[in-house]
Amino acid sequence: MNGPNVMYRMKPIVNISGQIELPKCMYRMKNIQQAYLKSHVEQTPNKKQFSSISEQVNKFLKCPLPEMTALENRQEAILAQLAELKNQMAVIRAQLEQSVTPKIQLGKKVMVTRDNELLQNGVIHDIVINASPKYPPYSLAALRRLWGDGLKLGIKCYFHSSMLELPDYLKDFVSLVSNDIKDDKLPLLNVTLVWKDVGPNTELVVSPIKHATVKGEVNILRYLSRLGPPKYNYELNSEPAMSARVDSILDTCYNMARSTTVKDKQSLIKVLNSHLGKNEFLTGGSSISIADVAAWSVLKQIDAQNLTNNMNSWLQRCSQLLRLDL
Repeated sequence: MNGPNVMYRMKPIVNISGQIELPKCMYRMKNIQQAYLKSHVEQTPNKKQFSSISEQVNKFLKCPLPEMTALENRQEAILAQLAELKNQMAVIRAQLEQSVTPKIQLGKKVMVTRDNELLQNGVIHDIVINASPKYPPYSLAALRRLWGDGLKLGIKCYFHSSMLELPDYLKDFVSLVSNDIKDDKLPLLNVTLVWKDVGPNTELVVSPIKHATVKGEVNILRYLSRLGPPKYNYELNSEPAMSARVDSILDTCYNMARSTTVKDKQSLIKVLNSHLGKNEFLTGGSSISIADVAAWSVLKQIDAQNLTNNMNSWLQRCSQLLRLDL
């Protein structure tokens, strides 16, 4: 073979006029892409030598190149076309009587999320929840019951590759949360529940790129309460003391899910019992709240024993109200 095989020849974008002379301060290496290269380079005595590459580059930049001028003209033409398209779109919007900035329609119930843009045209995009079979998120089943009149919660379950099979005691839970709600008029929140070995740190992922992972079932409840019907969003309560009380109960539930000793669990159960007192629900009101859902779920997870009569009555009351027997 006399030389390398060339598949095709690419036309240069910019032609360089003249020859750039390389410095002679080091040795010259043979071009490995050519079969033959002269052992020395003839130099013309009367040819002007440049002291550095920078001088040659400066000279090259000062020389007008027709190719560069053509590229600049093409860019200007494209920008002009884009500006014309923008003007045409503005005219079309004006003809259709639509404002460039969408206005909020008054007199209609609109669900707004402050920290993300999940709700679009009545449909909330998918969110993913990773949960361990040892710490099943019973709160999802509870929210599905509570939000039945305000927000459709569609849940689909999948297995992570690290899980071989689902325990038998969770089959009823999976069957319950996977049942479809037939009311198509309700806004939809799609939840993909992935059974994965994440321990007590149940994870919620909205967008791996735009949002951070929310860890902990209690924190997921805080997040979802902002998406659900306003009456279940404790942060909208007009009394700051009540919101602080709910936060305190949620923190207790968060710590209980991570407690490793019976002594720690019993001490946290006593804290919940003190919040309950002689009331029907933990917040002191006559209706169930997100705090009751969190406490009900974590007590189901740890299979709490030796509860007081008042706590047992409260658990039964929550299960009957939620129509859940898990």
